[in-house]
Amino acid sequence: MKINAILLAAGLSSRMRGPNKLLLPFEDDYVISKTYSALQSNELSSIAVVTGRDADKVGAYLDLREQDQLVHNINFERGMTSSIQAGLATLADSDGVIIALGDMPWLRTNDYDQLINHFNKHGASNKILVPWYGDKRGNPVIFGSEFFDTIMAHSEPNGCVKVVRENLDHVLNLNVETDRFIMDIDTLEDLERGSSNA
Repeated sequence: MKINAILLAAGLSSRMRGPNKLLLPFEDDYVISKTYSALQSNELSSIAVVTGRDADKVGAYLDLREQDQLVHNINFERGMTSSIQAGLATLADSDGVIIALGDMPWLRTNDYDQLINHFNKHGASNKILVPWYGDKRGNPVIFGSEFFDTIMAHSEPNGCVKVVRENLDHVLNLNVETDRFIMDIDTLEDLERGSSNA
């Protein structure tokens, strides 16, 4: 199956109370560039990196592959859903899309591959793949193409959790063995804690 990706890099970082978390140093790189590098799976056809706040700076931190693109969401202050919709509107036809968060730099390429390969093996255009670490729902999530219209019409601002909840009969739950799938950055303490535990 043909799978594309949306990498969300448009957030306000409001809980940081100042810096854009995606531009913070991370290991030998930066948060957003580390996340993008890990997402460059051979299993993906293309990646749409959706920018908002500090769009020029975010773009400058990325060495985009030929098949990938930057998409600026002029409505990024309206929330995550608007950025998902901006990315989805630019992607070519595919069987599914993986919605990845720019503030999850601990994820590795093989983590994304695990999800994509599981979807390729067990999924379909009418399926949604959700990773679980223990009893905690993780990210990223893969949506089959039959949900694209639903996502484009979705009105809640904070992402597609409701789309998942309203289609539980179509959800593939995948148990994962690493907490990288539930580690994101909202505060500087999150970044420090995650780096020390990695």
